Amino acid sequence: MEENRMTELINDYIDGYLSGELKVYVEKHIREDQEWKSTYEKYSELNKLMNNDKELEAAAQLSKDFQQFLDHEIENQTKVIPINAGSNNKRRYQIAAAVAILAVGYILGISMNKGNTDEMDKLRNEMAATKALVLNSLDDQSASSRLGAVNASYAMSSMDDDIIQAFVKTLNTDENINVRLAALEALSKYADDEKVRKALIESLSTQDKPAVQIVLINLLVQLKEKRAIEPLKKLTEDEDNIEAVRDEANYGVFKLS
Repeated sequence: MEENRMTELINDYIDGYLSGELKVYVEKHIREDQEWKSTYEKYSELNKLMNNDKELEAAAQLSKDFQQFLDHEIENQTKVIPINAGSNNKRRYQIAAAVAILAVGYILGISMNKGNTDEMDKLRNEMAATKALVLNSLDDQSASSRLGAVNASYAMSSMDDDIIQAFVKTLNTDENINVRLAALEALSKYADDEKVRKALIESLSTQDKPAVQIVLINLLVQLKEKRAIEPLKKLTEDEDNIEAVRDEANYGVFKLS
């Protein structure tokens, strides 16, 4: 296996991103392979030092509901802003503000007269503003801001083509595995949309994060997406993929055939 792939897996393991067979695979190699063990010890020590700076940590929790996300962002705003915190903090606060506006708008909307077009227009404008913040924040340098952007999208009633395309790009290219997994989860909620299904199938051929590959394979199996069979076969034949990914792909072919 290439050294950079080994390092990536070890870092994902240290950060707690791995589970199931992939986690077992890494643990086995750390125990039995001196190179893996040495690399694990080095990056484990570095991780302890990095954990002293909370701004470097990306939120690991997926599947937050709307209220949990809002509480989290509000809590962030109560903290003292570091000198030269820059646009990353500003972006997080903008997302929290947008979500708060949506929450208020939703509550008001329950009792709103259907004929009150001014209020409806106001709510639509707030939704458009939130969409713009989500799209802009996906390009933020901070992984936690990008993750916050994906979570903020759950407050939106639907995903339009712009959001779908942005999340597909995030799924395939974001440098942070947590952000990729969050984008995948968000897209999975709209898997009935043909554009989303097609993008998920195509991602099998471009995805380079083992943990994301395994989650993606399981999702397509759950969706009973037979069009994924051929891309899955290619994954089983590609020796650059780790054994756990090839095994999962092989199982996916079996389940979908």
